[in-house]
Amino acid sequence: MNISIFLIGFMFFLGGVSVWLLPTFKLGIYLLEWDFLSLKFNFYFNSILFSFILFLVTFSVLVFSTYYLNSELNFNYYYFVLLIFVGSMFSLNFSNSIFTMLLSWDLLGISSFFLVLFYNNWDSCSGAMNTALTNRLGDYFMFVFFGLSVFSGYYFLSFSMFSSYMSLLLLLTAFTKSAQFPFSSWLPKAMSAPTPVSSLVHSSTLVTAGLILLMNFNNLVLQKNFISFVLIIGLFTMFFSSLASLVEEDLKKVVALSTLSQMGFSMVTLGLGLSFISFIHLVSHALFKSCLFMQVGYIIHCSFGQQDGRNYSNNGNLPNFIQLQMLVTLFCLCGLIFSSGAVSKDFILELFFSNNYMLFFSLMFFVSVFLTFGYSFRLWKSFFLSFNKVMNHYSSTIFMNFLSLALVIFSISFLWWLNFNLLNVPSLFLYVDFFGPLVFLFMMFFLSFLVLKMLFKELTYKFLVDYLAKNSIYKMKNLKFMDLFLNNINSKGYTLFLSAGIFKNYYMKSLNFNSVVILIFIFFMIC
Repeated sequence: MNISIFLIGFMFFLGGVSVWLLPTFKLGIYLLEWDFLSLKFNFYFNSILFSFILFLVTFSVLVFSTYYLNSELNFNYYYFVLLIFVGSMFSLNFSNSIFTMLLSWDLLGISSFFLVLFYNNWDSCSGAMNTALTNRLGDYFMFVFFGLSVFSGYYFLSFSMFSSYMSLLLLLTAFTKSAQFPFSSWLPKAMSAPTPVSSLVHSSTLVTAGLILLMNFNNLVLQKNFISFVLIIGLFTMFFSSLASLVEEDLKKVVALSTLSQMGFSMVTLGLGLSFISFIHLVSHALFKSCLFMQVGYIIHCSFGQQDGRNYSNNGNLPNFIQLQMLVTLFCLCGLIFSSGAVSKDFILELFFSNNYMLFFSLMFFVSVFLTFGYSFRLWKSFFLSFNKVMNHYSSTIFMNFLSLALVIFSISFLWWLNFNLLNVPSLFLYVDFFGPLVFLFMMFFLSFLVLKMLFKELTYKFLVDYLAKNSIYKMKNLKFMDLFLNNINSKGYTLFLSAGIFKNYYMKSLNFNSVVILIFIFFMIC
């Protein structure tokens, strides 16, 4: 296990170096080519960047698994299946031939089935069968797609007819794997898997496989009728998953539905014809969503496996660093300014609303994006703002506090830098450097003003109603106290006037004025 973590760390380092130093190269490796059976791999900027992010997420998840599944009997089995899953995702990411793509696609489905089935109870069996059957439907569509593509080379029928049917099958394949609107049910059901599996599978691997497939075939799919179909399906997925996440009580399912909403957002971007921007949004989402799953998994682990949001409380005693990381990942999810989601989301929103679409679809898109804030606040509220009494225990390990710190840093700084340098930045962001800090300062002062106003209102009420009325009644009853109080005021006032008179007299004499002249001047002023 330690050797595998070391190897994954080393590969992650190599991937980072290649992303930073070689952003423009393209390398193809052809190991075997014999008719249908061919092993071809393609290395270019998009695939290397995604593999780098996948390395980082996988490394964090493997370390998190050793904490979360500490005393599991089948841990080695789990680790083996997880590594097969990650390897098949890398193979799909780099594959450039039908055989390698089909092989890695099948391995993804089979290993995800065994990972969801890990706990082997009724819920996990149901979720695993739902996942496997839906993905098997996608495998069928993909097989027919490649079969038609091979068959179209024999020139029996027109290529245009083949390409239209093939594009439809490709879209259906991507919809099943990325859990789009007709096939969305398997993603929340797959939450019966262990939380580290959820943070890997449902943030950066399985649900993104369909989108990566469409991006690899974007020249085939980017046709007017097909991309409008992709846009509408992505809109429906966004809208219904956002609505469902507002009423779902299982917090892991809330995070899964938010993932589904973001996948729909990427599908909408692909439907606009913005393939690379959809990919950038996908990568940034993979970083902060896996981090969010880790924080949620830590809280579930501390609450003895409790996933119902109505039974959480007293989580303010959690380590502050974990609370802060969770808040930052929710900010990234909402697309707050200076986070990784900000540039890509703003770019997508600007390009969506600059087009002419039906008012119904525009309104649905706007409401879906706005509901992101709704379910993010609901997550935060259900964890830290509920006051039910429940038993929980807290892990004192320091390593858990800093485990997902690299994901947080990369999701804020690295992707912000990448977006800012790779995208044609909208006009709003030309002014962000100046106006952004001013907006935050204004918000700070405004919130401070509101807090102080509420505080003073409360204090004034307490003073006038409780303290002043009660004490004045008590003191006025006691005549001896009132007499002493008035005498004290009299002596203090006399002393004050006397000292003020001495000071004024000294001041006027220092200016060579006679006090009689001042008295006459004041007399004339009054008259």
